[in-house]
Amino acid sequence: MPQFICFLDPTRPGMPDDPTPAEAKAATAHFEYYQKLLTKGSLLLAGRTQEPPHIGLMIFEAPTKEDAISLAAQDPAVAAGVFTCRVQSYEIALQS
Repeated sequence: MPQFICFLDPTRPGMPDDPTPAEAKAATAHFEYYQKLLTKGSLLLAGRTQEPPHIGLMIFEAPTKEDAISLAAQDPAVAAGVFTCRVQSYEIALQS
Protein backbone atom coordinates (compact mmCIF):
# COMPACT_ATOMS: atom_id res chain seq x y z
CA MET A 1 0.00 0.00 0.00
CA PRO A 2 1.34 3.50 -0.80
CA GLN A 3 2.75 5.53 2.07
CA PHE A 4 2.26 9.21 2.78
CA ILE A 5 3.71 11.73 5.19
CA CYS A 6 1.64 14.48 6.75
CA PHE A 7 3.30 17.58 8.14
CA LEU A 8 1.17 19.46 10.69
CA ASP A 9 1.86 23.05 11.66
CA PRO A 10 0.02 24.96 14.38
CA THR A 11 -1.90 27.93 13.02
CA ARG A 12 -1.11 29.98 16.14
CA PRO A 13 2.53 30.43 17.20
CA GLY A 14 1.83 29.84 20.93
CA MET A 15 0.25 26.46 20.30
CA PRO A 16 1.05 23.78 21.60
CA ASP A 17 3.06 25.34 24.46
CA ASP A 18 0.12 27.43 25.66
CA PRO A 19 -3.09 26.09 24.09
CA THR A 20 -6.43 27.79 24.52
CA PRO A 21 -9.21 25.57 25.91
CA ALA A 22 -10.60 25.10 22.38
CA GLU A 23 -7.15 24.18 21.03
CA ALA A 24 -6.61 21.71 23.88
CA LYS A 25 -9.96 20.06 23.13
CA ALA A 26 -9.10 19.82 19.42
CA ALA A 27 -5.64 18.41 20.25
CA THR A 28 -7.22 15.68 22.39
CA ALA A 29 -9.59 14.76 19.55
CA HIS A 30 -6.60 14.86 17.15
CA PHE A 31 -4.70 12.35 19.32
CA GLU A 32 -7.75 10.08 19.58
CA TYR A 33 -8.22 10.24 15.79
CA TYR A 34 -4.68 9.04 15.15
CA GLN A 35 -5.04 6.34 17.82
CA LYS A 36 -7.99 4.99 15.80
CA LEU A 37 -5.93 5.05 12.60
CA LEU A 38 -3.18 3.15 14.43
CA THR A 39 -5.69 0.53 15.60
CA LYS A 40 -7.03 0.18 12.04
CA GLY A 41 -3.48 -0.35 10.75
CA SER A 42 -3.33 2.80 8.59
CA LEU A 43 -0.95 4.79 10.79
CA LEU A 44 2.69 3.74 10.87
CA LEU A 45 4.22 6.56 12.94
CA ALA A 46 3.13 9.76 14.65
CA GLY A 47 4.90 12.38 16.73
CA ARG A 48 5.89 16.01 17.08
CA THR A 49 8.87 18.15 17.84
CA GLN A 50 9.26 19.07 21.49
CA GLU A 51 10.56 22.59 20.87
CA PRO A 52 9.76 25.40 18.44
CA PRO A 53 9.18 25.42 15.63
CA HIS A 54 6.54 22.81 16.44
CA ILE A 55 5.84 20.34 13.67
CA GLY A 56 3.71 17.22 13.83
CA LEU A 57 4.54 14.29 11.61
CA MET A 58 2.42 11.32 10.65
CA ILE A 59 3.33 8.52 8.28
CA PHE A 60 0.42 6.40 7.13
CA GLU A 61 -0.79 4.19 4.34
CA ALA A 62 -3.68 4.95 2.00
CA PRO A 63 -4.77 3.63 -1.40
CA THR A 64 -4.28 6.99 -3.18
CA LYS A 65 -2.97 10.46 -2.48
CA GLU A 66 -6.55 11.75 -2.56
CA ASP A 67 -7.43 9.24 0.18
CA ALA A 68 -4.38 10.35 2.17
CA ILE A 69 -5.37 14.00 1.87
CA SER A 70 -8.90 13.08 2.97
CA LEU A 71 -7.56 11.19 6.03
CA ALA A 72 -5.46 14.19 7.03
CA ALA A 73 -8.34 16.62 6.47
CA GLN A 74 -10.58 14.54 8.77
CA ASP A 75 -8.20 15.15 11.68
CA PRO A 76 -10.42 17.10 14.11
CA ALA A 77 -7.67 19.64 14.84
CA VAL A 78 -7.19 20.28 11.12
CA ALA A 79 -10.95 20.59 10.63
CA ALA A 80 -11.07 23.05 13.58
CA GLY A 81 -8.27 25.17 12.10
CA VAL A 82 -5.82 24.45 14.93
CA PHE A 83 -3.33 22.82 12.53
CA THR A 84 -2.65 23.07 8.83
CA CYS A 85 -1.52 19.95 7.04
CA ARG A 86 0.53 19.10 4.00
CA VAL A 87 0.50 15.56 2.59
CA GLN A 88 3.20 14.15 0.34
CA SER A 89 3.92 10.73 -1.10
CA TYR A 90 6.51 8.96 1.02
CA GLU A 91 8.38 5.69 1.17
CA ILE A 92 10.12 4.33 4.22
CA ALA A 93 13.58 3.24 3.09
CA LEU A 94 15.05 2.08 6.42
CA GLN A 95 13.35 1.20 9.67
CA SER A 96 14.64 -0.26 12.93
